[in-house]
Amino acid sequence: MPLQKVDKQQIIKDSLKVFKEQGYHKTSMADIGKACGLLKGSIYHYFKGKEELMEAVIDNLVSYYQNKVFSIKDSPGLSGTEKLHFLIKKSEDIFLTDKGGCLMASIGLETVNVVPKFTEKIRLFFNSWIDCFQTIFSDRLSKIEAKELAEYGVAEIEGSVMLMQLFQDEKYLKHAHERILSRYLNS
Repeated sequence: MPLQKVDKQQIIKDSLKVFKEQGYHKTSMADIGKACGLLKGSIYHYFKGKEELMEAVIDNLVSYYQNKVFSIKDSPGLSGTEKLHFLIKKSEDIFLTDKGGCLMASIGLETVNVVPKFTEKIRLFFNSWIDCFQTIFSDRLSKIEAKELAEYGVAEIEGSVMLMQLFQDEKYLKHAHERILSRYLNS
């Protein structure tokens, strides 16, 4: 296989897929190199090691979601229902088409006691997601109720993704989205 030139951003993108499918501990730098079309040693030109690369993947994801997905909460001219439909579409685009479930949940659980520096970044992701739902729900509920529903919604989606992966059935995620939308509409 001929080696190709890639940039740091492409390595992060290709690494995301590998980490999502194999997890942090089971992924080797050779796996990353293969996914990028590079020799393992070439990755070290961009990153000191797997930990630094995983941190870049997490940072990249957090930034993407904060700027391109969770920012929907502040979109003027859209109703709460429209904002929720946007979030549901994004969720289904990611969880129904990619292998491996939720990278943030998987890596968070896998590394929480081993690589604690990932934990704060992953918490930031989940806090941003909760805040997004809370802001949307706040147009119909008190701040406390909106926060509770937001936390419940994120937990329900994560649980449904796990069940969907285990049983190879997308109904779990679709039903979770339906329940979140229904709770909002009936509040």
